[in-house]
Amino acid sequence: MKAKTFLIASLLVLFVAGISDKVSAQTQKQDFQPNFASLEKANPVPEWFKDAKFGIYFHWGVYSVPAFSNEWYPRTMYVKGSPENKHHGEMYGDVSQWPYNTFITGGKDKQGNVVQFAPKLKSEGGKFDPEEWAQLFADAGARFAGPVAEHHDGFSMWASKVNPWNAKDTGPKLDLVGLLTDAIRKKNMRVILSMHHAYNITGYYDAVPETHDPKLQMLFGQQGKEKTKLIGWQSIRK
Repeated sequence: MKAKTFLIASLLVLFVAGISDKVSAQTQKQDFQPNFASLEKANPVPEWFKDAKFGIYFHWGVYSVPAFSNEWYPRTMYVKGSPENKHHGEMYGDVSQWPYNTFITGGKDKQGNVVQFAPKLKSEGGKFDPEEWAQLFADAGARFAGPVAEHHDGFSMWASKVNPWNAKDTGPKLDLVGLLTDAIRKKNMRVILSMHHAYNITGYYDAVPETHDPKLQMLFGQQGKEKTKLIGWQSIRK
């Protein structure tokens, strides 16, 4: 597999120097429940984040395999006539025969090349080294760093106990978030993770045909908002 498969899909450098220094009365200790009404009471900006000034947050996941356009490839590959849809047809075949989940489970493109999101550690003969990534962030002067833990595509980059579409049980068979966060912390940086699961159930895959496969329904956000929302909260809490 080409090395670019493992490259970061997109890199967002966050500057937070302009964040207000006002101390919110909401910083006092309080209990929170797994619902939005409760979480909205929280102070969204911790003090360490205000002080850090500079950090690196990045997109990396299954969508890095096609490495075409951007991290919204999982959605736009299903939009008929889109550049991603045309590219997908030329490289892999029609989406009805080569759906997005094939990038996870593995398949062959039209040239016969094996295609799968399955980065391997350098220590195991691969090209992925979380220690090197962390060193790169540290050398850049970052005070915090981290990946998208789960993009809108519904693939968990960690060892999820509630989502079968996760990096530990499929694809690389590695807890990628765990490896990266451990490496980042060793460099005395804070870890920042983001969870983009909400859009998975509110329109990201609206061009994907309805499926009756329970497992695929989970990946493509077709379980119904309430059930998927519950799974999302469980996933975060675990």
